[in-house]
Formats: sequence, C-alpha cells, structure tokens
Amino acid sequence: MDLEEIKKVVNSEIPDNLKEFQLLTILSKDEKLIPTLLGVLQEERKFKKELITDMNLELSRAHIFIDVLEPHMQVGTRVKKETALGENINKNWMLDNISAFYNKYKGRIVHCFNRFN
Repeated sequence: MDLEEIKKVVNSEIPDNLKEFQLLTILSKDEKLIPTLLGVLQEERKFKKELITDMNLELSRAHIFIDVLEPHMQVGTRVKKETALGENINKNWMLDNISAFYNKYKGRIVHCFNRFN
C-alpha cells in the first residue's frame, strides 16, 4: 500500500469525489488489500458475535432477576437483603454485572439513559 501517495491525495485540494476515485485507484493496485480487508471483516464479525452473546447473557440475567429473584426479596413491607440464591446474588450484584458489561464495550455500546459512564 502506497501510504505516501494516499497521503498526497488526502491532503490535496481536489474535490472529494476525485479524491475518492484516486484513493480507490491506489488501493486497487495493492495485492494485499483483499486479504487485509477480509481479516478486518473477520475480526469485526468476531467482535459482533461476542457482543451479541454478552448482551444476551446480561439481558437474561436481568430478566431472571426481575422475574424470579426480585419478587422473593419482598417480604411484607420490608425488603430482604438477599435472594433465594444467597446473599451474593442481589441487586448490587446485578448492577455490578451490568456496569462491567458497559465498561467492557465502552465506546461501542452505551446505556440508553447514560447510567453507566
């Protein structure tokens, strides 16, 4: 890949549509371009698969907590500090897991209400 030639085109004063054409022309001459792009696409697919898997896990945890565990924490007018699964599986545990998820994917995915910055 001729980076110097690309730099010249990018920094030139020609219209953007001509820059685009010239950049594509330069890139098309590179024999390693297609394998490099395929590698980039493979990494992106791998990341998205991991993200979807992690999102499904976090949503499943939240769903279980909301539907199963949280109601068991309500005893009359007082709230128990633990769930049926033990004192470590509580609201703070749930929030810590969700926060860790958002931190792991910081810059890629954000909480809709900006709770976990």
